[in-house]
Amino acid sequence: MQLYHNPMSSCSQKVRLVLAEKLLDYESTILDLQRGDQFHPDYRAVNPQAVVPTLIDNDQYIVESTLINEYLEEQYNGIKLMPAEASARHQVRLFTKLLDETLHPACGIISYAIGIRPNLLLLTQAEINNLLDGIPDQARRRDREQVIRHGVKAKNFAKALDSYLKILDRAQDRLKTQHYMVGNDISLADFALLPYIIRLDHLALDNAISCRPLLLEWYKRLQQRASFKIAISDWVPENTVNAFRAAGEKIKNDVYLH
Repeated sequence: MQLYHNPMSSCSQKVRLVLAEKLLDYESTILDLQRGDQFHPDYRAVNPQAVVPTLIDNDQYIVESTLINEYLEEQYNGIKLMPAEASARHQVRLFTKLLDETLHPACGIISYAIGIRPNLLLLTQAEINNLLDGIPDQARRRDREQVIRHGVKAKNFAKALDSYLKILDRAQDRLKTQHYMVGNDISLADFALLPYIIRLDHLALDNAISCRPLLLEWYKRLQQRASFKIAISDWVPENTVNAFRAAGEKIKNDVYLH
């Protein structure tokens, strides 16, 4: 297998976690997203949306992180990350769909407004425009432009943060009656959510986690798994995390984490 990915990308982290849980080896190809590697014609030929990750397995190009993880679950042995009951599998898919449709775009807005924006502002306007022009989705391109220009004061930031926190509330509620996002066994639903909790931690917005004690306990448990070190700790650059946290500390008084 070959994985095109990025160390800090939430979707890449999601797939690396499942690869690690299933003890699967792969050849790594890292794309520098701030340099625009994902817009190279060769990469867009296999992933027209110009996003990571992309998995190549048995000469098949597999895209969309949630679907990649379902593919890995169906194709390979190892730990079972989907419940045996059809109704519970449906719950996993409903939850991951919610994250893909709501949490992922909100995470992109928050990450660019806080952690990624400082480096982008070092570029020329022409370089920024070139990166924006490469984004095929018009709504995502518009959201990105707003937060690069205005940071946490962008009009779309408050809405994104509110959406993010509402998902955390739903996760906290789920943990009142079960150990994991769907039932008492770990599943793809947990690894779908985990990268977005990591992102809050990296952006020094960890108060949003600590004020939800069941979610905090869940996060600590997942950090203890071997897959966390293999897929997250061994990959994320310390200097980038430090820069993200420093940027998050600077804007803490400008955001309300309820």
